[in-house]
Amino acid sequence: MPANMSPVSIVLPAYNEEKDLPLLLERLQKTMSATGRPYRIVVVDDGSADRTAEIAEEAAKRMPVHLVRHPKNQGLGRAIQTGLTEARQFGGFIVTMDADNSHDPCYIDQMVRVLEEQPVDVVIASRYQRGSVIKGVPYYRQVLSLGCFVMMKSILPFRNVRDYSTGFRVYRASVISRLVQQFGDQLVEVSGFACMLELLAKLRIIGAKAVEIPYTLRYDQKAGVSKLRLFRTLRQYWTVVSKFRTAASAGIVIGGSPSRKLATMGARP
Repeated sequence: MPANMSPVSIVLPAYNEEKDLPLLLERLQKTMSATGRPYRIVVVDDGSADRTAEIAEEAAKRMPVHLVRHPKNQGLGRAIQTGLTEARQFGGFIVTMDADNSHDPCYIDQMVRVLEEQPVDVVIASRYQRGSVIKGVPYYRQVLSLGCFVMMKSILPFRNVRDYSTGFRVYRASVISRLVQQFGDQLVEVSGFACMLELLAKLRIIGAKAVEIPYTLRYDQKAGVSKLRLFRTLRQYWTVVSKFRTAASAGIVIGGSPSRKLATMGARP
């Protein structure tokens, strides 16, 4: 591999993931070492009450793991914001993925290559592309994700995007810097799972471009319990969609720039 390859930072928001994090870190080390790409893993321990932080500290002795700790649990949204703002200083590309071992690191190199070869800002591992496979996901979660897709496609469509709620994405560090410049400490305001939808809505504002790849979601490999709360997440989804739909129709300024930017390239279906 060329010595000047752009670095890859992998953000893992983690809350009580002692059962799944060790295997995921092992898989990441094996997968990323095989690519020859310079990489670093940013584990954001969101106030875990188990050994999540200790596992990350132990892994840092043998692989490039950087641990950031929240003294108390602040929710997935704040953990994602911490990880993104921490990782963007390294440049290159930023991966976000779940720390529960349901996302296979084998897709990272493919997603990064898409960013290297195409003029896009984010690549999404999508459950709704031809060739995707979903294993072990409870029915209610599939319905929730499908509902999110229907809402966004009808109200705030984003060109080339079908999976609005997945946490498995690769961003250019430069587009995250643009988001930070636009939104500052309000980069992610939703605390729960709807934060991934919120990020896409804000990427839409700045005219970012996205593409998707198919992948296999292995929820059956998850050992820990789910943190998703169905009705709370539904309320958050609706709050996000309503906020950005209202701003788009009323011309309200969001993050310091006119919401007319919602009509830029990234916003068209």
